[in-house]
Amino acid sequence: MAETARLNGCLNEIELAFVERETTPRQFMKLGIQLHLCGLSLSNTVSVLYEFGVDRARSTVHNWVHKAE
Repeated sequence: MAETARLNGCLNEIELAFVERETTPRQFMKLGIQLHLCGLSLSNTVSVLYEFGVDRARSTVHNWVHKAE
């Protein structure tokens, strides 16, 4: 339930205070987090991000989701 509660708002409500390096634009990090929390697999989330030109590993997206909690 806690994860779905985070989906009620917009991307701007996802906190990225954990970000140390800006290798990925914040909007795409937030999109990846939200897509995965909506139920998209890590592989599919990575595929969607790749369509926008963001090439990241599944483990990277996994880390974003867990660090954003």
